[in-house]
Amino acid sequence: MMPNLDEIKKLGDLPFVERLPLNYLTPGTRLRLREDVYRHLKEREWIFNKVRNNMIFLLRETGDYGVVIGIEDIDWSVF
Repeated sequence: MMPNLDEIKKLGDLPFVERLPLNYLTPGTRLRLREDVYRHLKEREWIFNKVRNNMIFLLRETGDYGVVIGIEDIDWSVF
């Protein structure tokens, strides 16, 4: 069971990566970019692929290309 956002915020002493819902994501999960990042990308929703070295690999829904972003670039409030 995934903790809600309030529970995650209470874990303030843990490193940033360990507090995120990222630990509970499975490939294929839809994620949304924050509105204030990557404004040149019109698509805001992407498909989660994997995490490597604290970077998130996302794919376009069609699978024809993807982006690699930082963990802080995801709008976790809509997850």
